[in-house]
Amino acid sequence: MKFVQIVGTKGKGSTSTYIANILSAAGYKTGLFVSPHIQVENERISIDGKNIPDDALSRYMKKTTVSGYFRKFFQVAIMWFHEQKVDVAVMETGMGGRYDPATELDVMQLIITKIGMDHMNVLGDTVQKIALEKIAAVRMKGEVISAPQVPEVSTLIRTTSYLRKAQLTEVHPEDIKVNEDRSFSYGEIHDVMLQNPTSLQYVNASVAIASALNLRKRGFNISGDAIKEALEGTFLLGRQQYLEKENVLVDGAHNVDSLRFLHDTLRNVYGEKRKVLICAALRDKDVSYFNEMARDQFEKVFVSQMDYERCFSNSELAGVFDDDIPRELCTDTADAYSKAREYIGDRDIMIVFAGSIYQAGEALDLLTK
Repeated sequence: MKFVQIVGTKGKGSTSTYIANILSAAGYKTGLFVSPHIQVENERISIDGKNIPDDALSRYMKKTTVSGYFRKFFQVAIMWFHEQKVDVAVMETGMGGRYDPATELDVMQLIITKIGMDHMNVLGDTVQKIALEKIAAVRMKGEVISAPQVPEVSTLIRTTSYLRKAQLTEVHPEDIKVNEDRSFSYGEIHDVMLQNPTSLQYVNASVAIASALNLRKRGFNISGDAIKEALEGTFLLGRQQYLEKENVLVDGAHNVDSLRFLHDTLRNVYGEKRKVLICAALRDKDVSYFNEMARDQFEKVFVSQMDYERCFSNSELAGVFDDDIPRELCTDTADAYSKAREYIGDRDIMIVFAGSIYQAGEALDLLTK
């Protein structure tokens, strides 16, 4: 079994899914390990797009020899993939990289998605400190593919790759061409129409293309048609997911970088729409950018909360916003949605869920019953 590892702050799950689906489309039996899940735990472990069955998950959980929720699921994934004889396993790293169990694997590729400010209480209070924890996963004489980064992070990635004699491929924004119909091209792959066509997903999909083209050099039989088919067939839950019938956009954006990407989509894709925001967030996430978004995009904010110990209370989260921004406190996701619907009435106003991947899951549970 071969391995591909993904580290980074933003876009890990999407990039992992794109890469896994490309390999599956090319005929390789491919395992995928991601976290967190959106709606059900089984989403964390899948083979060729099919989640691990409940009975197998329960059986392997009983065999785990490690502690901690994340590490238990990681161990289950490895056991399940071995049993099912997968050809390649795509493994998403948790919050860091240096001490992640995936970093102990012998990987073909290390993929570095965009690195930014998140988990500062654990990884460090500057983007350089956070980057060092993540790029510690670079192996001697390994292969590294990096998404576009801020200059100080790019410098660290290049330096580390050089010192460890690793082959580095960098994806540059100017090489990603977006067409008027919102399809995009990167390298030899042209006119790809993503199901989640946003600025961030163009980057994530381009990184996946770079991964596939490099794997081809390793002897993998991955055609351009397989790459395009896989990217166009990938649907990403809770990643700027628009539900047209309900006129609702659900996104798991939960830090400044991801909120900026969401803001970009709201301005450039849905700029003509009136909007309200339903938000909830965990205390260890910097969602201060909500205030700027609200002033620019939302006529009212419904401030919610979730039943998690680490979650902001609605009153705490309301403090992120300036006093003159209209907002209403809500007890939970269902209450917030009900109040937003009552406010909207029969007017054409879009509801945007943002602030937490967990709230995204709750929203989708509510909307897709």
